[in-house]
Amino acid sequence: MQKRIERTKLERRLEKLIALHFPVGGHSAGEKHFRPGGNRRASSFFDLELGHLKRMSVSDATGLWKGILSSGGGQTDVRAAEQRITPWEEDADVSKCPLCRASFHPLTNRKHHCRLCGKIICSLPVRYPQRAAQCSTLFVVDPKSRKIEEVGEGVDYGVKKRRMGNVSGPGSSGKRPAEEPEDDSEKFLKGVRICQDCRPILLRQQYQQEIITVPTFSKLYQVLIELEKELEDCLPQFQELIVSLNQDEHPTKEAAAARKRLLDIFAQYDAVAKRIRKLPCTPGSSQDRVQMAVTTRANIFLQKHMFPLQSLPKAKPKHKKSSSAVEEAPVIDPDSEVAHALQPLLEQEALLESFVEEANAHRKFEDAKALRISLGEIREEIERILANAENGAVKRKGKHS
Repeated sequence: MQKRIERTKLERRLEKLIALHFPVGGHSAGEKHFRPGGNRRASSFFDLELGHLKRMSVSDATGLWKGILSSGGGQTDVRAAEQRITPWEEDADVSKCPLCRASFHPLTNRKHHCRLCGKIICSLPVRYPQRAAQCSTLFVVDPKSRKIEEVGEGVDYGVKKRRMGNVSGPGSSGKRPAEEPEDDSEKFLKGVRICQDCRPILLRQQYQQEIITVPTFSKLYQVLIELEKELEDCLPQFQELIVSLNQDEHPTKEAAAARKRLLDIFAQYDAVAKRIRKLPCTPGSSQDRVQMAVTTRANIFLQKHMFPLQSLPKAKPKHKKSSSAVEEAPVIDPDSEVAHALQPLLEQEALLESFVEEANAHRKFEDAKALRISLGEIREEIERILANAENGAVKRKGKHS
C-alpha cells in the first residue's frame, strides 16, 4: 500500500514537470526569459572561444557579463517551480552519489537533483564494475505527439562547442523553423533529469502512452491472434462432440450450435486477415511484406483447421436433388476402397452446402460463388468415382456369367 501511494505521488510530480517544461502548444517556463546564445544551460557561457574574449573591449565584456547575470532570472524561476513540485535535498548533506558511491567534485563530478524524488545523484557514464547503469538520465517530451523520449549524455555538464549557424544575426529572429527537427544537443539542453530509481515511473508513463497510440495494424493483429487461440481451444471440443454423436441419426441442437459458433469465428478470423492485408502502406515496403506474411499465415491456418473439420465423422444429412446421382447409386461395400474414397468427399459436399447457405444468409455473395464452384468440383469427383465403381461392377458381373 505504501509503495502504491509513493508511486502515485511520483506520477503526479511527473505530470507537473511535463506541464512545466513541455506545455501543450506553448513554451516552457525557461524559454519565456532571455537566454544568451539560444537554448543553453547555465554553464554554456564557457562555450565562448578564448580568442573571442581576447578581442572584446572592456565595455563589451562588461555588457556580456551583465547579460549573463540578468539572464539567470529565468533559470531561477524554473528551479523555484521545480522545487515547489519536488523538495530538493540540501547540497551540503551529500558528498557521494547514493547510487554508485562516487565522490562529488565541482568540476569532474557535479551534483544533480532528481526532479521527481529530489535526491542528489551524479551524471557519470557507465563504468564497470562501479556503475552498471547511469545513475541519472534526461528525458524530453515531443511538443506534437507528446511522446516521452530519453536523451543521452552527449554533452558534458552543458558545455559544448557553439555552432555558428545558431548565432542570431542582426536581422534574424533567433528562432528555429518549426518544421526543423531538434538534434540531440538541443534535446539535451531541454532535458529534465531524473534518477535511476525513479526511471520506472517514466517507463510506466511511456508504456501507457504506447497503449493509447497503438497503430491499427497492431490492434488488428492482436484480434487475429485472440481469434486464433479461441479456434484452437474450440476445435478439439467440437471434434469430441461430433465423435460422440457418430451413432446418432441426427445431430443434437448442442452440436449444431457449436458448429455454427465455430463457423462464425472462422468467418471473423478471415475478415480480420483481409482487413490487415488491405491496410494502406507503401507497396514493397517492410510493412507491406509484414502484412502479406500475416495474411499468408492466416490462410495456412484456415486450410490446416478447416479441411480436417470437413472429414469429421458425423451423421449424413439428406442430400438435395442435385445429389440424386449419389442416392441412386448401387449399394457399395462400406469396407471397400470406393467407400473409403467417397466418405470424405460426401462429408465435404455436405459441409460446403452449409457454407453456401451461411454465405447467402450473411449476403456474402462472392464467397458463396467461390464455394459453389468448389461444391461443383466435389460433386463431379463423386459422380466420377461412382461411375467407375458401377462400370467395374458390370464388368465383374459379365465375367462371372
